[in-house]
Amino acid sequence: METTGHSPCNTCGACCRSYIVPLNGRDVWELCVHQRFDPSDFVTAFPLPKPSPEGFRLNKDGFTFGLALDKQGEFEFNRPCTFLMSLGGGHSCCGVYAHRPTVCRSYPVIRVREHFVQRKDSLCPPNAWSAGQLGHPSWRQNAQRVQMQFDLYYEVIARWNARVVSKPEGTTYVIGAYYDYLLNVYERLAGLDDALGEDTVERVVANWSSVPASGDFADESIDRDQFPWLSYLSAAREVIDAFYPEVPSQPSIVLHLVGRGARSNPPRKMIPDELLEPEPAAMPAGSNG
Repeated sequence: METTGHSPCNTCGACCRSYIVPLNGRDVWELCVHQRFDPSDFVTAFPLPKPSPEGFRLNKDGFTFGLALDKQGEFEFNRPCTFLMSLGGGHSCCGVYAHRPTVCRSYPVIRVREHFVQRKDSLCPPNAWSAGQLGHPSWRQNAQRVQMQFDLYYEVIARWNARVVSKPEGTTYVIGAYYDYLLNVYERLAGLDDALGEDTVERVVANWSSVPASGDFADESIDRDQFPWLSYLSAAREVIDAFYPEVPSQPSIVLHLVGRGARSNPPRKMIPDELLEPEPAAMPAGSNG
């Protein structure tokens, strides 16, 4: 995480040994383009327990899969990240720091409703981050970028999945075909970012998923200057829909999640106590409510 002053991340690496790190398509593209990797060098695809927006299919009726950073050795929770480098003396560093995944850039900050806070279960040493550091705008921007990139990834996945389910029964794709699709889509999305310019993209990130007062994204009276993320999403959807033109355009996953308030909060174990909302009261035994 880039902030002003010293970063305790420089020689720590505790989080790099203790999490499964989810990846989105932009993460995969960044590491392949800038570090000259093939996805098979660092990506693990794992079956998800239930369908979700981040789950892609390789056939019509099988599992949906998520993507994560590979581990050194067996793919287990407490194994070091494949990119973690030992410096000796108990210190470590990230071998791809400049192009590390989106979630790594925002750790240990999470978004809880309108708040951007340090997650309660973070592995950072006590008092590692000062209030001044946590108040730096880059924390908020990187947490916003996590949401934006995963939202765009949901749209990319929906396009792929629509193609898969349109195929005849028994059609199965290899994982390499999915990786090729990601690299091609994100090459064009990167071109969109280049055309818009860094300042515009940063404005989109900061504004991402804000909701008009009416709550109606189809309202033509919405001032698009106040909601640049909606224009960006439309442009990104045009890029994504150019793939597999034989497949009809799909409803927007992102507008569904944002418009209906269906986006889930982080797990309760991550949320600081002062931001926890009371859990719903248990129904009395025998209640028909």
